[in-house]
Amino acid sequence: MRPDVAVLLYPGCIFGEIAPALELLAPHCALHVLTPDGAPHAASNGTRLLADGRYDDAVGRPLAAVIVPGGDPDSIIDPGHANAVLRSARERGALLAGICAGVLVLARSGLLVGRRATHNYTAEHTTPEVLACTDPIFAGVRFERADLVVDPPFITAQWWARATFAAAIAQALGLLDEAGAQRWLQRDRFSYDDAPITR
Repeated sequence: MRPDVAVLLYPGCIFGEIAPALELLAPHCALHVLTPDGAPHAASNGTRLLADGRYDDAVGRPLAAVIVPGGDPDSIIDPGHANAVLRSARERGALLAGICAGVLVLARSGLLVGRRATHNYTAEHTTPEVLACTDPIFAGVRFERADLVVDPPFITAQWWARATFAAAIAQALGLLDEAGAQRWLQRDRFSYDDAPITR
């Protein structure tokens, strides 16, 4: 049976940050695209994605993982729309993976307290005004300045680490071993400047 993976989309999220993960997982997992209200999602690349349901529809379901993209999560942060599904998934042993502002969504649920995570809500990457709003959300989170942090059952990543993020999710779900992950990561590193193609 294919593992169920929930993908939490929201207005203002950046689909491209999770696209590599979804491409890698799709042959092996049942992907469930969820939006706060179950409405179709207008993606950052201009496409419209049909939702499989609302966030609340996944509460209590046996999920293998929940993936949260980055972007502008203001529409779900203050109301805490994602909190119930994230907490429910965590209680049932699911992997929780957030990239870029998706890490802020994870932190808002309270589940990252005491855990190691990377994020770009630091003085290096944002303004003092933004930090004034996000610092309380990240209280108790052990920040690591890294592209990717795996602190099971959590995976957090910077936006530029989307391929590594995808491979880490696949490894955590047992879909790739280390060698398979490295082969998958190498697929995008082809260049005509490399060794000539031989047949």
